[in-house]
Formats: sequence, C-alpha cells, structure tokens
Amino acid sequence: MESSPHIIRLDTVDSTNTYIKEHPELWDRQFCAVYAREQRAGRGRHARTWRSEPGLDLTFSVVYVPAGAVAELPCITILAGLAVYRSLRPLLGEDLNLKWPNDIRHGFRKIGGILCEMVLTDGRPVVIVGIGVNVNSNRFPDELAITASSIKLITGSDHDPEQIGKKIHKRLASLLAGFTPPLPDDIIREWTGASQSIGRAVFYFRGDIKISGTVAGINNDGTLCIRHSDGTIEERFRGELFFPDDEH
Repeated sequence: MESSPHIIRLDTVDSTNTYIKEHPELWDRQFCAVYAREQRAGRGRHARTWRSEPGLDLTFSVVYVPAGAVAELPCITILAGLAVYRSLRPLLGEDLNLKWPNDIRHGFRKIGGILCEMVLTDGRPVVIVGIGVNVNSNRFPDELAITASSIKLITGSDHDPEQIGKKIHKRLASLLAGFTPPLPDDIIREWTGASQSIGRAVFYFRGDIKISGTVAGINNDGTLCIRHSDGTIEERFRGELFFPDDEH
C-alpha cells in the first residue's frame, strides 16, 4: 500500500460490516478498516451467526472500492480468503486450508470466515469485506465444539488479534489494489493448492431436488465447476453447497 489506510477501533458494535453500511462517509476511503473488540451480532453467509469472544478474537471489516464498474463478490471472496491464508500459513502450517467459498479451516475445523457485501454510492459499487478469525478462544458452544478451532488451540499460545488483522489487512489491500475481474490463472492455481474443496463430494438443492456430485474446479469468476454423479457438468455454481464428508 502506498499509504496507511484509515483505521477505526470500536469497543463494542453489532457488526463491523453493518457499521460501515451505516456510515456512508467511509465508503470512498479505500481499504479503510473497522476493528471491534466485541461484536454482538456478527453475521456469516445465508444469515448465519458468526460467534466471537470479546477481546479474544479478530473481527474487522475493510472498505474496497473496485477499480471498475463491476464488483464480482465471488472473486473478492476468493482473494480475501487468500489474504487470510497467506497471513496464517507460516503460523499454522500445512493443515491450514480454504473451503469454498468463504471458510478458513485447520484440517476439518473452521477457524475463520469471510462475508463480502455490496452497497451502492451514486450507482457505483463499494464492497465491504468482513473477516472473522478465532484467535484466542479456547471453548465453543456444544453445537460448534467438534467443528471449530482457534489459533490458540492449534499453537498452544496467545496471539494479538489486531496484529494478525494488520497482516491480513496489508495482504488484502495488495491483492485487491487495481484488481479487475476475472481472477488471473496464478491466483486460481494458488487457491486450488490451498483448498481441500477440489475433488470433494458435495450436494446442493435445486428446489426440492437434491443434486450430488464432486467439485471439479474453480472458475476465474470465483464460481465452481461441479461434476454431477450422472456425468453432467454444472459450469458456474454459486449457491449454497454442502460437503457430506465434513466431520460434524
């Protein structure tokens, strides 16, 4: 980054994404970040709740003003995932991986997630990139106990959430600066190498019909190519996908 982006630190907020949505004066501040010590109503995809512990975990959102007139949210989610992966890989090792579209995992346990949302200002898109990482949490509700983990549980030591956030923030700004879709081939290769999604059995629903297949690859618009069990191909999938071999 050529200059340090604007940073806002909040003690308590419902959601850092919502905070940016409600403060349009921030929408033209490229890579402005909002950090929160406590996030009371964190959100994930499909209206799911994102849980974090006050003062222990990382919750922040970044303003991204796309270089062009189009904001491809799947592409931005892929790039944000790589920013987190690049930042945490030296710390967490080879078991760190990305699950399409927005999960950061260690083995089969989720340690982080991304939520990209778009607002319009004068007809121009602005993207809010929300990132949450379990940093120092060491216990989770029963329904998450076998699917969640944290950096502390993996490494055995405490870490500074904001310092981790700054590393992610810097890499995110580097990846997004001047980006225009589609995703370049080197990014596709890097994401594929960092992910355990390729080749995995999956299913999804089209209406009431359950459709099964395997993930064949990621496209340069951030969508997936899925090979159905009958051999047909879903070229550009971007809905909600289920991985039946995940441990629950």
